[in-house]
Amino acid sequence: MSLLISSNKNVSISKELNKKLKEVTNLILAEEKMDEAIINLRLVDNKKMQKLNMKFRNKDKTTNVLSFTNDDISLKQTNNIGDIAISVEYVLNESEDIGKNFDEHMIHMLAHGIYHILGHDHQVDSMAEVMESKEISTLKKLNINNPYH
Repeated sequence: MSLLISSNKNVSISKELNKKLKEVTNLILAEEKMDEAIINLRLVDNKKMQKLNMKFRNKDKTTNVLSFTNDDISLKQTNNIGDIAISVEYVLNESEDIGKNFDEHMIHMLAHGIYHILGHDHQVDSMAEVMESKEISTLKKLNINNPYH
């Protein structure tokens, strides 16, 4: 299994979305030739996400997704390449605000987080184009429209 999902007590998603999140993870890792890799996904609420964002990014606000690359000695033993936190509450509100399907937006946020773990970034336009192109291509394979339009 490539994706290990856990959540706070007050956070839940449908079995169908759970399955789709694993599917997008497997698709990305297969394309990147990392079939043996494992990623932890923690589904949280806004309060927990704000704490994580403050602790790791010194930003006292919530956000949709945070990614943490595993670069410690355990990597070779566990194949665990990183951790991702997604605020289900934030993504739900964001999807309503921008008129997107919640499940598709969650899948996009996970794909976005995975590409961060794989070393992609969007701080510079040229890097953002590569990352967004990968996300668009991956999501298209799952019949999800370009999230940037």
